[in-house]
Amino acid sequence: MLWVFRVQIDLTLSSARIASALWKALLPESLVSLRGVKVSLLQNGSTVNIIVEAGDESSLRATVNSLIKLSYLVLEVISALGELLDCR
Repeated sequence: MLWVFRVQIDLTLSSARIASALWKALLPESLVSLRGVKVSLLQNGSTVNIIVEAGDESSLRATVNSLIKLSYLVLEVISALGELLDCR
């Protein structure tokens, strides 16, 4: 029997616009399949769903960690840009 490990992360953000920006930033990560890892991204309004499937726990953990870090950085940049635009 072949095991598939799966994680789903649902991020509900303050607006659909921010969710769209995050979805677009993460999209390239879903287009490449390395080490048998599959990443699916869905956006529904202000929610982004990240689904990661992998054949082993190590690959799953590494991919999930990378996507969480990338999501955090993208949201920090969006926040910083919003603050800059509010200062004008």
